[in-house]
Amino acid sequence: MTARRAFLQWLGAAPLAAQLPLAQAQGRGHARVQDTAVSLQFDDQLRCRIVSLLGRQPVELTGFDASEQVVVNGRAVTRFALQQAEPGKATTVFGTGQRLRLVGRSSEGLEKHITVTLLDEHPGVALLDVAYANTGGQPVTVDAWLNAAHRLTVAPRHAGGYWTYAGASHADRRDWVQPVKRGFEQRNFMGMNASDYGGGTPVVDVWRRDVGLAVGHLALQPQLVALPVKAQGDAVDVALRGDAPQTLAPGQVLATPPTFIAVHRGDFFVPLDRYRRLMAAQGLAAPEPPTSAYEPQWCAWGYERDFSLDFVRATLPKVQELGFKWAVLDDGWQVKTGDWRPDRAKFPRGEDDMKALVADIHARGMKARLWIAPLAVTPGSDELHDHTDLLLLDKDGAVQNVTWWNAFYLCPAYEKTQARLAATIRMIIGDWGFDGLKVDGQHLNGVAPCFNPKHRHARPEDSVEGVAAFYKVMHDTAHAANPQAVLEVCPCGTGYAFHNMPFMDQAPASDPLSSWQVRHKGKTLKALMGRWAAYAGDHVELSTGGQDFASSVGIGAVVASKFTWPVDPKPKDSFLLTPAREQHWRQWVDLYNRQRLAEGRYRGELYDLGFDKPETHVVEQGGALHYAFYADTWDAPVTLRGLGAGRWTLRDSLTGKELGSVSADKPTLPVRFTHSLLVEAHPEGAGTLPVAFAGRVSQVAADGFPHASQWADAPATFFRHDWQGRTLAGPQSTRVQLLQGAGQLYLRFLCKYDTLNTYEHAGSATDIWPLWERDVVEVFLQAPDRAGLKSYREVEVAPNGLMLEIAVEASGKKRIVGESRARASIDSNQQLWTAELAVPMRGAGGADDGWRLNLFRVEGQGAGRVCSAWSPTHTAQPDFHVPSAFGRLLNLDAA
Repeated sequence: MTARRAFLQWLGAAPLAAQLPLAQAQGRGHARVQDTAVSLQFDDQLRCRIVSLLGRQPVELTGFDASEQVVVNGRAVTRFALQQAEPGKATTVFGTGQRLRLVGRSSEGLEKHITVTLLDEHPGVALLDVAYANTGGQPVTVDAWLNAAHRLTVAPRHAGGYWTYAGASHADRRDWVQPVKRGFEQRNFMGMNASDYGGGTPVVDVWRRDVGLAVGHLALQPQLVALPVKAQGDAVDVALRGDAPQTLAPGQVLATPPTFIAVHRGDFFVPLDRYRRLMAAQGLAAPEPPTSAYEPQWCAWGYERDFSLDFVRATLPKVQELGFKWAVLDDGWQVKTGDWRPDRAKFPRGEDDMKALVADIHARGMKARLWIAPLAVTPGSDELHDHTDLLLLDKDGAVQNVTWWNAFYLCPAYEKTQARLAATIRMIIGDWGFDGLKVDGQHLNGVAPCFNPKHRHARPEDSVEGVAAFYKVMHDTAHAANPQAVLEVCPCGTGYAFHNMPFMDQAPASDPLSSWQVRHKGKTLKALMGRWAAYAGDHVELSTGGQDFASSVGIGAVVASKFTWPVDPKPKDSFLLTPAREQHWRQWVDLYNRQRLAEGRYRGELYDLGFDKPETHVVEQGGALHYAFYADTWDAPVTLRGLGAGRWTLRDSLTGKELGSVSADKPTLPVRFTHSLLVEAHPEGAGTLPVAFAGRVSQVAADGFPHASQWADAPATFFRHDWQGRTLAGPQSTRVQLLQGAGQLYLRFLCKYDTLNTYEHAGSATDIWPLWERDVVEVFLQAPDRAGLKSYREVEVAPNGLMLEIAVEASGKKRIVGESRARASIDSNQQLWTAELAVPMRGAGGADDGWRLNLFRVEGQGAGRVCSAWSPTHTAQPDFHVPSAFGRLLNLDAA
């Protein structure tokens, strides 16, 4: 039996002596299912105990809890006599694994069915499918149900207390990450928690220094459930709970949403990242952002709603000079919320003035974004007067209020609402020429059930589940009008609703109340949307002290500001860019534009926000590891985790000052700072040529390529410049992930494209057909013993999967057949094509010693041909065959 393979075992009446000392057993285990990270143990009443297997010794996280239960007539039904336990193998949409099916019966005539599935690719994650059948002769009313209801035991002294992440929305816009102190209680309801605050991400996590437990559901639509977290003394209760009463007729079944638990090390990033992958396996994932989503942005909100067109135009030269690439026109341009027409008091010529402003922005080499608050309509608007049928109504026929704008909700699931939204977006992007939308408002995160009879909903909850469909209309319409459009969604302080994320290109810190919120929201969204998600730090003026760019830059967030210049008409709450501020702004925007850490791979698994001091974040970008340390004051060593082999030189990112060197076996550095310190770690000996990091892969799938979970953890490099190092004018960008193992180099290219040009058929097996004359990605790989020679392997793959492999020598080229492998796929909705390659690493020298490579991309034909290179060759004409420009391949071990 392999170490990662899950196994199932009957234990009979014996205590769990093989796993836990007898004195620690709180009940007699009868069945268990476990992998290398977690053991779920069930007693004869189907109560469950969770044991962590992550450390040297098993650790009981819970006792035998009535983890899956129902409430009938106000009384909890917690005991179900075990009737059946059936182990077996499982094949799921998430991959293969092992399962245990359990059946138990209660004295109330309810039969409980539980299927526990452990996945080979996700050790520590247990999927729970739970259902109840009424086997009696009378109807049974179930008031509530609970899944994964556990009490985490008191943490030992060395493990500290508990911290929690919760994905719910709250009107007070509280922190998403908090310590669990005595008396702490949070319901974390996924429906409406105030008139216009609702929805969220259906996951909670509770962790301590040595281990954590996350609970959530994997349904493809939002569910009106709660995920309560409550301190019980120094212990903590967690659960997934549904409180909608249901009456089960004899023989009827109540099925609860698919539930998961995750036992993990580290903080909340680890289970949220795992949740993202599980949802992606079901088809829900945030899109690969357009390149422009990573550009710094300036917003006119510094002038607030009473802005003038003259003020905005006067500020644009300074915006351009400072290096901002987006200009965002915020709230106040419209006649009323819901009437999306230019206000004639500010735009006397109406749409013509709006188009002229966009043209001015474009003439400066910048992009334009426009604010909009869909799903809201104000009293007195033409939209409300003419289309009252759009309103979302409660069971009494009353409207639902959007308090911030003194507006009413529209129903997102009503086809007419969606159609009118689509028409508005086509006007803004297609007719006026805007490059993106800032979609704003806490009301957009979730809605209440809709009882409007004109909508003919099958169920009132159709509106709750229809929010994502509303987002899809926004995203698809915007991208149909402009494939490179950026849809930014700012739900104003709420916990983002995960089910909306597949239709968002950029997520900001969403009106943060502090720099701490900027940072922990960034960690959250990098987990939920992907490690290189286009997360924006929101206006720097909202950070603690109003100018904390370090909290955005250091965590890999896009920088943003709402400064005013050359004057600010507001004597109070002025955001005027003074000379001193300008110097500060320029320094940080320059640093962001130089590093562009937002495009890098965020390494959230390396440090724990609750327990590691100082607070630390890491971004892998440009052949370096970028560390950001935060504390009020600090004068002590810091530890740099995640380093690969060899020595690493360190320097202060902001000042360029050399700080010394470290290695993976001695990774500490004494430092002194106030508030923040940003440090770059570069592998020694890299020189001026770029470095590409590769992770290790121990095994591959049956198809010969790494599993999806292994790609999710793989290092990445990114380029969007041509073979001479010039930034590409078009939308093309290329991200490449690399893994090494068993004498193979595995690469995955993610290619944002403008158009596709391919050969439809391969040539004969003996021909070298000109595959490179149309769209391809290419890897040139050179063994250590061939350094300094014109001797390397060239592998090309086209978007339709055609592959060409060549051995290049000084004497000429030779076609190779059947050694490398490749496959490709195209996502036309995202204008993204993906290629996976497996290339043999043959030659003298170890896999970590002296391998060189270059990565290339070709798109288009004729005059429009675009040739890009990871390591520029700097030739007069496009030429990739320049071994002296090959970069360095360095193994970066996973943490």
